Amino acid sequence: MSDHLDLPPYELGFPGPLRDRLVAAVLTGAKTATTGLLAEYEREGEPLPAAGTRSALLDSAGRPVAVVEVTRVRVVPLADVDLRHAVDEGEGHRTVAQWRRAHEAFWHGDAMRAALGDPGFTVDDTTPVVAERFRVVEVLDPVAAAVAGELRLLEPAVRASREQAGRLLDPEFTEVGRSGRRWTRDEMLAALPEMDGGAADGPVYEVSGMAGVVLAPGVVHLTYETVADGRRTRRSSLWRAAAPDAAPRDGAAPWRLYHHQGTPVPEGVA
Repeated sequence: MSDHLDLPPYELGFPGPLRDRLVAAVLTGAKTATTGLLAEYEREGEPLPAAGTRSALLDSAGRPVAVVEVTRVRVVPLADVDLRHAVDEGEGHRTVAQWRRAHEAFWHGDAMRAALGDPGFTVDDTTPVVAERFRVVEVLDPVAAAVAGELRLLEPAVRASREQAGRLLDPEFTEVGRSGRRWTRDEMLAALPEMDGGAADGPVYEVSGMAGVVLAPGVVHLTYETVADGRRTRRSSLWRAAAPDAAPRDGAAPWRLYHHQGTPVPEGVA
């Protein structure tokens, strides 16, 4: 295990819901790129990141949850950010225009303008940005990684995509459904988009009581409850760390769902 205490911090966005989403996207393998303003580095007098640099990814509480390594850095005009980079930022953008609208909203926000010391700061096509690519070298908080993956699998857009869901399912995945049927990975991926909650505009799961424990090295057990369309379900999941060479080979998440079971809770049961 790396000595992450000596590593510089790697911070995405500002602490709060945005950082929580971005960190979760990194931990699930969805986010492998990020973009910052060159003006941020100039304001702080910091050198640009360099390929090979390793840092500790921090969550909103300032806790290190993973070690990441920069693999490529480019300084380009904002107009030159391409679709591949936009998609690899892992925030669900499917066009450069979507990506740019979201980033302009962030860069023109009060928090960024305050950080830059410029209340009127704006970007245009010529604004230099730092387009960075990275990889997860080591997950430091297995429970956080499992929670991130579980929450991502509950997102309608992910459940509607065999490709996205497949990255989060272990090759030996099994599930016991509400009917008692046992599903394999291939069966689940084939049926998922047509199942309840599998449409991109499907029901949003309300999650409560999610807790996790490390059962053994590379194995995490999660328990929690969901409510969707008025139906309450108690859930139990086992997450397993992928083999060290799995993510580079097949795009899999560092941690993947090994087994899941959901039990409907009858009305009146506490």
